[in-house]
Amino acid sequence: MKEKSLLYGATPVLQCLLNENRQCFKLYYKEKSPTPRTREIMQLANKRNIPVEKSDPHKLAALCNSKLHQGVVLQCSELQTYELDDFLEKIDRKEKKLLVALDQIEDPQNCGAIIRSAAFLGVDGLITLKKNSAPLSASVSKASAGALEYLPIIQIGNLSEGLQFLKKEGFSVAGATSGEESIDFVELPLTDYMVLVMGNEGQGLRKLTEKRCDFLIQIPGNDSTESLNVNAAAAILIHHLTRFNAIH
Repeated sequence: MKEKSLLYGATPVLQCLLNENRQCFKLYYKEKSPTPRTREIMQLANKRNIPVEKSDPHKLAALCNSKLHQGVVLQCSELQTYELDDFLEKIDRKEKKLLVALDQIEDPQNCGAIIRSAAFLGVDGLITLKKNSAPLSASVSKASAGALEYLPIIQIGNLSEGLQFLKKEGFSVAGATSGEESIDFVELPLTDYMVLVMGNEGQGLRKLTEKRCDFLIQIPGNDSTESLNVNAAAAILIHHLTRFNAIH
């Protein structure tokens, strides 16, 4: 049997049921006054023959270790992710592609927020590390507003090797950093296949990651503020790069 996990919150649970990136085992819902969204979730569960059980709010909170369950908790398998080579075989290489890679992003809220922005703005896939990064947990799915359940996620063991592989496949790699060698992001030469790399919240990009980048970019700002939060910076850069894809 696949290893079991839990999702909570109306939007993550709904997106999980709408998309089939997990096997679903059982839905728990608040027994009193279900919302229209909860009723929609229950209908989807019934359609997929997933067992449904009434629960009180305290049991739901205990199940998922959070009071932010919004009246629904779903027992399911771990998220299905891609290997990098399998993902590249699947995509249409005749169209422009943008990938976002996370270099040891550790905060689940940051990870989820970046996934949410990436999905909303039209990124083709997100690369994260199997170790030394925020696990693809229920809290990440909640922070992503359910986008984790449908945005293609590629997990790799070594980011440096992954970036080298992508470069051989024709991708241009841009790393976000505030170092002296970085250029204003609007000056970045744009290509049809690009990877945007975002670094760790405290340390930024690792040195070897920087060496693998074709370009280092930054977002100019007010000198009195040290830097943007990584998820805010990612949203600005992703918007710039996806806008290029849309208008060319």
